[in-house]
Amino acid sequence: MQAIGQLMSVGRTWSVEPFSGEGMKEPLRVVAIHDPPYISMVRQGDGSYHFDGYLMDLWRTIARELRLTYRLVALPGGGYGSMDENGTWNGLIGELTYGRADVALTWVRLRQDRAQAVDYVAAVPVDQDQYTFHMRQGTDTVPQITPGMFSSLLKPLHMNVWWSLLASLFVVSWVLRIALRYNHERAERRETVADMTWGTCFLSSFMSVVGQGWASSPDSLAARTATIFSWVLGILIYVNYTANLISYLTVTTVDKPISSLKEFSEQSGWKFALERGIGTLNDWKISSSPYERELFRRVSQRDGYLELDGSDEAFRKSIEPNVLVYIDVKRLFFTLGDDACATVPLLDRLPAKANTYIVMAKGRERLHSAINQVMRVLNQAGTISRLKARWLTGGQDMCTASGGFKELSLGDVLAVLVLVPLGIICSVGLFMLEWLWIKCSPCQRKSQALQQYPFEQKAGSKTSWGI
Repeated sequence: MQAIGQLMSVGRTWSVEPFSGEGMKEPLRVVAIHDPPYISMVRQGDGSYHFDGYLMDLWRTIARELRLTYRLVALPGGGYGSMDENGTWNGLIGELTYGRADVALTWVRLRQDRAQAVDYVAAVPVDQDQYTFHMRQGTDTVPQITPGMFSSLLKPLHMNVWWSLLASLFVVSWVLRIALRYNHERAERRETVADMTWGTCFLSSFMSVVGQGWASSPDSLAARTATIFSWVLGILIYVNYTANLISYLTVTTVDKPISSLKEFSEQSGWKFALERGIGTLNDWKISSSPYERELFRRVSQRDGYLELDGSDEAFRKSIEPNVLVYIDVKRLFFTLGDDACATVPLLDRLPAKANTYIVMAKGRERLHSAINQVMRVLNQAGTISRLKARWLTGGQDMCTASGGFKELSLGDVLAVLVLVPLGIICSVGLFMLEWLWIKCSPCQRKSQALQQYPFEQKAGSKTSWGI
């Protein structure tokens, strides 16, 4: 039994031939940055650094198998590695490209521009990343009454369903009125035919959808058949709408302060946070999108730019309000824990995950092939999986709801509650219109009567109306 990093190897270790590091003239220069939990660097009292983390344990295992001697080099001010405006590489990629290091303990995705400068240990990925834009979700607790809030009442059903329902109401009311109007006089009472006008038929069909009873019911078989189908339609719509509405309201939703890079560029006082040496900077520099080029300008000119140097303080600042951060969200969870639950992705659709690898300097083909071979063996033996389980567990679960349901807030049901005062206002308005109509109706009837029955009224005689 042997100690390999923080693990114990049971049984004989694997030997990889024909490469062996015993014949190397100088130790390998292995460079790293502070990037927990992949690599953690703690400065000691004598100025040296203590290294720990997932990639450190993995490298110790590789070095033990290949009998490598190495010297760890800290790069405190470095990043992963991107190309400067003058075309030179910085960060870890720069250390490898310009001969200042042999191996970089990092996890970077495969990019064509980097592949021309360094070699990837691509036999087995060390992890996956999913970089995208994140920000702190909105914290407004007082809902605003706007016309747009009523759209939540339409969400449970697709717009095509609403149009189909409206057409169905017209068809049912039309069939009902035809069945009443043109049926045999013995099949339907005259009072019902007189009461069930076109407007009454349509209103009755609508009342079926909302579960209200009718003032009068038809007697004929044809009209009752239309009535039955109207009620079946109403029950189905009522049940599905209610179920979907509850589901829609109880689904956890987040409030995004902005929804696009365009909106971010138009905001004043917002900051952009980014880790050092992100390769995507090279893409933003030549991007066709003016908003991505604006991000590159911010970083290069350090205009409203928050640099993430791997410290807890920097990561905590990246989730403050009015900060847009480009990062793999699990990095936030590794460092901040549940506090990272306050973030929300800017884009609704997340990008695909990409494999990440260790990189090394070019011109070391035998060493490159040997490390790849050891990585395959460690992957087949499950060593890499066990190291991941030990170090990379903080950001796997993300944010899960603690309870079985979500309490409805005032903002969720505000559109429903506003319907009550809105109905009162409409009722008062209609009351005033009806009152004015009835008030003016006797005057209209008197005017019509004078035109229909003209006569001369004698002085002192009483007026007689025979209407």
